[in-house]
Amino acid sequence: MQYVSVRQMKKIDQNTVTYGMPIELMMENAGREICNQVLKKIKKSNTTKVLVIAGKGNNGGGVIAASRHLSSHGVSLKLVVLGTKNTLSDPSKLNLSLVRKNPKIQVICGLKNLNKILLEIENADLILDGIFGIGINRNILEPYLSIISAINDSKAYVVSNDVPSGINADSAKIYNIAIKSNYLVVLHKPKIWMLKIKPPKFIIVNIGIPIEIDI
Repeated sequence: MQYVSVRQMKKIDQNTVTYGMPIELMMENAGREICNQVLKKIKKSNTTKVLVIAGKGNNGGGVIAASRHLSSHGVSLKLVVLGTKNTLSDPSKLNLSLVRKNPKIQVICGLKNLNKILLEIENADLILDGIFGIGINRNILEPYLSIISAINDSKAYVVSNDVPSGINADSAKIYNIAIKSNYLVVLHKPKIWMLKIKPPKFIIVNIGIPIEIDI
């Protein structure tokens, strides 16, 4: 099994875009695969309260896309977006605009509703984590610190997108806090941090990156 660094994974993404496959399509594929894994957990545990938490970057966009797919399978969920439309990455903006057309998905957008977000975390049965991606390399500040603390203190089963939010994907360093995931949906290839500390249970999923341009 090949493990890749953050630099290598970013190069793979860049190669894929140059090849002609946009980030939006990779994000859509990631969202579908994440959805499929979450559906298995829901079916196994009879989960009823699903909470999706998305950060501002493309990792967040992946779980926003997953929320659309989950809703299409009849899953009742709430989506927390830790940013505003103006602060999201462009692919994430696209997915959020699509989600907002779905009346079955309740969206909580921005960080002004922190107390409401913390209450939703406390009441959730399953949390889908897309707060931070592979690029984290600094301490987690408020209000993200309180949000991650609440997730770790909750009784929810936690599924993370690609890497548990807060872990450095190269060194495995946890600067001050990281999500304690129960399950990890790894996109394309496992990252180097997984060789350095024991990861949670995980599955590697295909997001459509062409084999002929992989490294």
